[in-house]
Amino acid sequence: MTDPIFQDLNDEQAAAVAHGGGPLMVLAGAGSGKTRVVTRRIARLLQSGVRPGQILAMTFTNKAAGEMAHRVAELGGGYVRVATFHSACARFLRQDGHHLGYPADFSIYDVQDRDTLIKELMEDLGIGSAQAKPSLLGQWISKLKNAAMKPSDMGGGSDIARLVERIWTPYHERMRKVGALDFDDLLGVFLQILREQPEVAERYRERFPWVLVDEFQDTNRVQYDLLKLLCPPPGNLCVVGDPDQSIYGFRGAEVRNILDFERDYPTTTVVRLETNYRSSANILRGAEAVIANNTMRKDKRLRATQPAGTPVLRLKVGGAAEEASTVVDRIAQLHDEGTPLDQVAVFYRAHWLSRGFEQALKDRGLPYEIVGGQTFFERREVKDLLAYLRVLVNPLDDVSMGRIVNVPPRGLGKAGIEKLRQIAFAEGMSLREVVGEASLHGEFGPKARKGLAELAKVLNAAQAVADKGAHAPLKIVLLGTDYVKHATSFGDAEDSTREENIAELVSDTVQFDKGRAALSGRAVGGDGEGDDGPGEGLAGYLQHVALLTSADTKGQGPAVRMMTVHAAKGLEFDHVFVIGLEEGTFPSMRVADDPEGLEEERRLMYVALTRARRTLMLSNCRDRMVNGEMQSLRPSRFLKELPSDVCENYAPSWRRYDADERGSSSSGWSVTPDPEALAALRPGVRVRHDLYGNGLIRRIAGRGMNARAVVRFDDGLEREFVLEYAGLKLLEDLSL
Repeated sequence: MTDPIFQDLNDEQAAAVAHGGGPLMVLAGAGSGKTRVVTRRIARLLQSGVRPGQILAMTFTNKAAGEMAHRVAELGGGYVRVATFHSACARFLRQDGHHLGYPADFSIYDVQDRDTLIKELMEDLGIGSAQAKPSLLGQWISKLKNAAMKPSDMGGGSDIARLVERIWTPYHERMRKVGALDFDDLLGVFLQILREQPEVAERYRERFPWVLVDEFQDTNRVQYDLLKLLCPPPGNLCVVGDPDQSIYGFRGAEVRNILDFERDYPTTTVVRLETNYRSSANILRGAEAVIANNTMRKDKRLRATQPAGTPVLRLKVGGAAEEASTVVDRIAQLHDEGTPLDQVAVFYRAHWLSRGFEQALKDRGLPYEIVGGQTFFERREVKDLLAYLRVLVNPLDDVSMGRIVNVPPRGLGKAGIEKLRQIAFAEGMSLREVVGEASLHGEFGPKARKGLAELAKVLNAAQAVADKGAHAPLKIVLLGTDYVKHATSFGDAEDSTREENIAELVSDTVQFDKGRAALSGRAVGGDGEGDDGPGEGLAGYLQHVALLTSADTKGQGPAVRMMTVHAAKGLEFDHVFVIGLEEGTFPSMRVADDPEGLEEERRLMYVALTRARRTLMLSNCRDRMVNGEMQSLRPSRFLKELPSDVCENYAPSWRRYDADERGSSSSGWSVTPDPEALAALRPGVRVRHDLYGNGLIRRIAGRGMNARAVVRFDDGLEREFVLEYAGLKLLEDLSL
């Protein structure tokens, strides 16, 4: 009878499972059955006589730990301790924290608790909130702990470095006084005990002679130092991971840990899992060609078990609206052919890229889900700014006013906001009216009075231009409140995301205003006759947003999954679309001068590519609006690293491409319109646009590459297009 532990394992997997004592490194490529190997190895150790209590297995999420423990139990292994690093160390500190003066019932502070304590210390030390947010100092404290560093290691003598140094000692003294540890302390304090108490370290080594670590490429400096003390060379330490999928540098993960493992454990046995069971051969070969350009990696060559499949599709479009409509059209086609929508995923490098796709999916009636995040108009910074705009249109909107009256902080606090509400009730006024009436501010302190006066000034200035469109008042709000600084000084990884979302909101207002100008005839020379679309000015924009956000797509069964590439780690889908592949977008402009950062971006691209099982489409725009300005963009370097023989240019039925990416042209573009399709487009014909629906061509001007069409759509809006890129499809002839 075949041993169930080795059943259905290939030779590489079986070698890793059967390995005896001594250090083992399993280099597990994407889709190579990594979790199966880890759980089978644990079951094999139990089968060979190792007691469950002698095994310590660690990973990075509670979900992964639970899944691994469940799989071991299914193999007849019984209970084995599988834990996250933090939960394991918390349990150990309950027993041994007393060595450093911590009680067994110590409290664990989460991020909010940490930042509340830092805020109190800042007040005690006379550090104003204008100098730094508590969360910013908290994030720096966390970064230093994860890198096993102290404030003196920050260097540079920056204002933040000085503030962190001032708060560092009082913070830890207060934590010790109240018997509390933050999440980073769970690792750092236990590491300190192991270093300072050799007998404690030896007791843990005897207790856990077998240690296994999953996702080893994601460990930080402190976690690796812990492992080396718990299981020093040549111990029975098994690490499983893939340096090509190390994408969490912003969280402190150090890819060097897995790259240097053989140096630290010279007797290591290395097993490479190189058989990929997930992706088609074309997809896999493309991914391997891209990641081969990295230098910080371990050599391995993945082999596909799936057939070649369809080519990797390359979509090159003129702008973001065309990108969204073309991709969504392809998704609709897949759905019509029987593909469940939950087997379709759209990946992007940054959250802000989701907005256009959300609109395109809603316009087509396709349900979608944002994985690991919120929809664009649900994001806090976007909702804050929309609240400012709503108050301009409706000064009686106390809900919106209450949201932004102390955002950014104006010295009010909860008590101050409640006082404003009481005054408004007593005077029979709205909050907006109370803010604008300085004579009612006598009960507030100097800082709050000044803040309210500045807010009233900004709202008055923005309201004066609200009839001109959405962009002008938004610009006044952003400049007058310094909101961008407020939203990007938390010190966390989301600072840049919030800034990008604000920039995308600015771009959305610019695009809306241009569309309204075209409709009224100011941009295209029309007669401005009545329409049924959103109203004029800022009110029209807010109506446009309300209609978008009211189309709730949740709870409707299978849905298209949309997510950042970071959120896609560990997932897989039959059909994957990776969008926004331009220099400065993916790879991010933040790594332009950072070789190590660029390698992490390439690993991120590798992760994106290897999530796809059957089909993969990669898209980039020639022009994209960024922060309200149209920018010409070059295709991502990662696209040029793909082998040409696994790729095929994707063109909708109305266009074909002649790609010339390696030519001397600065844009790398050469587009040839379909003559027959363009010849049928003339004034008086009915057409369909994938994003805007059905409409009537009112006039065409120009020839050849400069030919432009003005289309009046059934929603009442007129829009102007360059015919080559418009994607207009003929419906029927109608007279004007």
